[in-house]
Amino acid sequence: MGNTPKIALNMSLIKHFMWEFGPDPTFAKIHEAGVSYFELSQIDMTDQLIEDILKASEKHGVTVMATSVNYQPLFGNNAKGLDMVRDFDKIVAYNHKLGVRFIRDSLIPRSCIHSEKGFYEAAETFNTYGKRFYEAGIQLCYHNHHFEFERFGDKTGFEILVENTDPKYVQFEPDVHWIQRAGQNPIDWIRRLAGRESLVHLKDYRIRFPEGDPAPDIFTREQCIQFAELGQGNLDIPEIIKVSLECGAEYLPVEQDQTYGKDPFQCLKESVAYIKSIGYQALL
Repeated sequence: MGNTPKIALNMSLIKHFMWEFGPDPTFAKIHEAGVSYFELSQIDMTDQLIEDILKASEKHGVTVMATSVNYQPLFGNNAKGLDMVRDFDKIVAYNHKLGVRFIRDSLIPRSCIHSEKGFYEAAETFNTYGKRFYEAGIQLCYHNHHFEFERFGDKTGFEILVENTDPKYVQFEPDVHWIQRAGQNPIDWIRRLAGRESLVHLKDYRIRFPEGDPAPDIFTREQCIQFAELGQGNLDIPEIIKVSLECGAEYLPVEQDQTYGKDPFQCLKESVAYIKSIGYQALL
């Protein structure tokens, strides 16, 4: 890519469409919505899929800029995609064929659940495989949710990962919604990860009272929290983009885990329109 950072789309927003229809119609609709870069996630990587992606990329002008890997999948062995340890050579080959420089581990390893030791062990493994990927011309990034901010004494699990991984071999992909949901400040974390965050997930954080009669468990469950189109939540998206660019972000994938019945491509168009309205047309 050139020197200008780019807005991208993470697959989670349109994953059901991608699963059903494949890259060709998916990339056509992404391009129509105004985005030209795409981050693969939650999909089984096969030789045929790679060929279909390359054809769709050329046809529609949508380029895959990152792929995803698994490491000790949080939800068991049925996770879609390739395993960082078991499928290392295949991951490298597929990324080279796609011309992709970034891969991302997007879920906490199972070994980290309630385990400080697990976070230290995960950091060691990320260093080992991050170095191997780096030597193959690929940058490993870790994408956070809120799970990683469980506290162990004076450190959170996420701090353990950040402080015990080599910046050369392990970068991060901060997700601003999940950082906010963890009770942390997204902008503070973007600044803290400066130089280690080529990818930053843009996802707004909306408070909305649930439908129906209120029940007492509204105080003890996350029922009021929603994923939101950019500009329709409570996060300071203009400042988040500004600080991300200052701290070295190359791609800012838009992500929205749920759309609450709305058409996902309409949600994407609304986020794109907001990006334009705040003066970041050049990133598209």
